[in-house]
Amino acid sequence: MANRLPLTDLPRTLIEAGYSAPRYRSLYTAATDARIPADKDAGGRWTFCADDLPAIADAMSLTPAHAA
Repeated sequence: MANRLPLTDLPRTLIEAGYSAPRYRSLYTAATDARIPADKDAGGRWTFCADDLPAIADAMSLTPAHAA
């Protein structure tokens, strides 16, 4: 299984990947609504895989930050 990161890191990870990131709350809601690839770990914490960033950005309709 790929290395999972906490969902709280997702906004910063998206920014560092060059996307315009939405607020954490919208990402959390998208995770709980199964609109982005995210899973709960054994402790019940929401996580994501960095390999899924393009799919997450697409699902959230994010644009490259440099295009803004």
